[in-house]
Amino acid sequence: MYEILKHTHSGLRWIALILILLAIYNAFTAKAFGKREKMINLFSMVSLHTQLLLGLVLYFIYPHRVSFAAGWMKDASFRFYGMEHLAGMLIAIALITVGYVKSKKGKTPASIYKPIKLFYIIGLILILASIPWPFRANLGGGWF
Repeated sequence: MYEILKHTHSGLRWIALILILLAIYNAFTAKAFGKREKMINLFSMVSLHTQLLLGLVLYFIYPHRVSFAAGWMKDASFRFYGMEHLAGMLIAIALITVGYVKSKKGKTPASIYKPIKLFYIIGLILILASIPWPFRANLGGGWF
């Protein structure tokens, strides 16, 4: 079960990243705010919340990469998965959720897209910094 959840969590990241990029692209290029743009913003936020739930299950139920034994902060892998990945992703998801909620309160396309631009871009940067990419040494992350 652990392997299925891990691969689902890792593979779903690509869908979440594509949706966030589409939402940001729409915020910069769309002239009006229609149902399509609204759904992309919503689905990008929903995909992140789904990622959060999968990640929390992996964190608390299958803590293979998390250890709070003495000296865990000295080990780069345990520190990354036990603190840096979790904190970065929680902050990013909170920022994107705030951006989505603020955009819903806007009356004009400009006031709708302004929080999407700001909060989604900051969230995307945090997400990219918090993903255990394969090229980051000793983290054991993969492309899927």
